[in-house]
Amino acid sequence: MAVKTEVKLSTLSYLIVYVMDTAKSLPFYRDVLGMTVKMEDEGWIELETGNTTLALHGMKPEQKHAGSVEGQPIIVFTVDDVYATREELISRGVKFKSEVEKACEHENHVGMSSDFYDLDGNRFSIYSLVKK
Repeated sequence: MAVKTEVKLSTLSYLIVYVMDTAKSLPFYRDVLGMTVKMEDEGWIELETGNTTLALHGMKPEQKHAGSVEGQPIIVFTVDDVYATREELISRGVKFKSEVEKACEHENHVGMSSDFYDLDGNRFSIYSLVKK
C-alpha cells in the first residue's frame, strides 16, 4: 500500500563515488571514460554526466573503502551502442566484469549491459536498448 505524503524526491542531482585518491582517479574518469570536469577542489571533483553530477570524493586514510562488495548500487550509463562502447573502453584499458548480457526485455527491444570497475572497485555498467 502506498503511503500518502507531500514529500516527493524527483530530481537526482548528485552521485558521490568514494575513491582513495581523487588525483589518481581523475585520469580514469576524464581521459578513459571521457567525462568533462565541472569543478575540482582538494579531495572533491565534479564531473558532467548529463543532468546528474558525478562527484569523486576522496577518502580519509582511516576510512575503509567498500570496493566491490555485493549489494552496492551500480551506476549505469546509457550509451548508443553497448557493444562498440565496450570495445572502445577495453582498448583504453577498462577491465570489464562481464560480457554484454541481456539485462531486460521489452516489447520490441532488449536491454543489453556490461559491467566494469573503476580503479577503486566501484561498479559501473553501460547499457543500451537493441531491437529484437
